[in-house]
Amino acid sequence: MTPANMLRAVHYQDVDPGTQWIKDAVVAIDSDGPLDADRTLTPNVVKVDGGYRMYYHGLGPERPNAASKGYILSAFSTDAEHWEKEPGVRMDAGGDGAEHYIWSPDVIPLADGRYRMYYEGKTETGDGQVKATIVSAVSADGLVWEREPGLRLAGASVSYLAPRCLHLDPAAEQGGSRFRLYASAYPYPDVAGNKKIVSAVSEDGLVFQLEPGVRIPQDRSLESYAVYAPEVLRLGEGGFRMYYAGWTSAPEVPRGSKYHGRIFSAFSADGLQWVKDPGICIDNGGPWDAAKASEPCVIDLADGRFRMFYEACDLDGRWRIASATSAASTAP
Repeated sequence: MTPANMLRAVHYQDVDPGTQWIKDAVVAIDSDGPLDADRTLTPNVVKVDGGYRMYYHGLGPERPNAASKGYILSAFSTDAEHWEKEPGVRMDAGGDGAEHYIWSPDVIPLADGRYRMYYEGKTETGDGQVKATIVSAVSADGLVWEREPGLRLAGASVSYLAPRCLHLDPAAEQGGSRFRLYASAYPYPDVAGNKKIVSAVSEDGLVFQLEPGVRIPQDRSLESYAVYAPEVLRLGEGGFRMYYAGWTSAPEVPRGSKYHGRIFSAFSADGLQWVKDPGICIDNGGPWDAAKASEPCVIDLADGRFRMFYEACDLDGRWRIASATSAASTAP
């Protein structure tokens, strides 16, 4: 794959999908299977031969490893509308930094034809806290995955969550970096406030160095609990579009959640300095997402529109993968 093709292989759109979205009438992935009936979260959709593959976090009563508290599953669609769950577990929890459960997968193609999955590993530390790090796995076919040794992004006093990795043009980046990884950064132990989105760069996709500064700060009332889960798109027309989740406390929610989640957006000319857009892209309040809309992922459709997949939580605490479609087509 040429460098130009790598830049467009994932997290890229020719035009800006924008900020206007209409929720779709049915859920994309329901929490109704033996592997995902307990939790269905964190979608990541990539184009593959013949259609689309969605990777997502699941937990269910028939999990093959009884000690696991969450893993990565997949589903396939020819049209990004009708999804068929694929059998088996793509990647289970385990190993350094991901002892108890994993979620927030992000799959990118590599120059050698393989795929790499960055994902959030979680380890329960025994004090009521959970430590999160970014780890990775590789696959030749997108179905069978092997954990890569080491940690991609970790810190003693910080948890890193919900990664998104973009290919970069090394000729245009200082130091020849080939990858930029965006991630949420939470204080560890977890405390209210000072949660943000940061970025790190790498020449090989394995060893990352944090970049100075904050990409998205936690500075608005609807982000009072957290900013979280960036979805970043390089735009062919110039600049970058980010969609991300903002969470705030919601003590009135009766069951299953103490927070409300919504999806917001921001724009950047260089991928580093971001300006938040006013308003909300996806608000909570529908039948699937009365409590939360979070963890966005955006793809383009054949008719020129875009579809955003996101995790949705209702007032009973049930999670599903929902979707919304852009308000207008960009097709000529």
